[in-house]
Amino acid sequence: MTRSAPLLLSAPAVALLGGFVLAPLVLLVRVSLCEPAAGRGFYTPDTFTLQNYARLFDPHHRSIVAFTVGFALAVAAVSLLVGYPLALFIRGRADRWQPLAVGLVLIPKTAGTLAAVFGLQRLLPRGLVSAALTEAYLIVPYAVLVLVVQLRAIDPTLTAAARGLGASRWQAFRRVTLPLSWPGVILAGELGLAWGIGAMAGPLFLGGPAEMTLAVEVQRQAFEYGRWPQAAADAVALAVLALLALAAARLRRSP
Repeated sequence: MTRSAPLLLSAPAVALLGGFVLAPLVLLVRVSLCEPAAGRGFYTPDTFTLQNYARLFDPHHRSIVAFTVGFALAVAAVSLLVGYPLALFIRGRADRWQPLAVGLVLIPKTAGTLAAVFGLQRLLPRGLVSAALTEAYLIVPYAVLVLVVQLRAIDPTLTAAARGLGASRWQAFRRVTLPLSWPGVILAGELGLAWGIGAMAGPLFLGGPAEMTLAVEVQRQAFEYGRWPQAAADAVALAVLALLALAAARLRRSP
């Protein structure tokens, strides 16, 4: 195989990345720098302004950003608190039952996000807790899948050896299972964090007026107020916030 072969094989992926990720992002940034539409249309062409980004620093937007970060941390924490014990339970079953258990955890995802959220609306009262639980409910299946894969990679004889040397179940878990499963915990936490930062369904359908995330603000600016340049600026800020959160999580990969 020639040296150019890997480049040719990666060309479709590069084209997909450029066409469906980079190009829309560039367009989003350009719209965020335009003035609002004076009449018809989404924005005024051939204009340039920084006012849409300046509004991100007003008290209203600052409070939304702060709430979004706190909400994302709560979603990540709940997804780990629920997903890790569930993954441990699945890993403790016989090998023939583990695929079935994982399938049962993933079944709710087949119903679709809106169907799941509308169902939870009938069960939970509106409020912060319900909004966070809804978003955690949507991400937990992915967290469990990641954690089960990580736990299955741990050699079971290591735990058995620790128990044979006199360690209790808790000591074996703390000294063997948890450190070896830490990469999966970090990845599951990052999934929950990214999902929580972009959360819209839970806060929109089960949250109250105070549960306003940045993703909900994007929806309001675009579809309720028709301020598409402001919505684009909020969306850019949302993407930057997600990247910063994931970068911060990467800096704490060691237990």
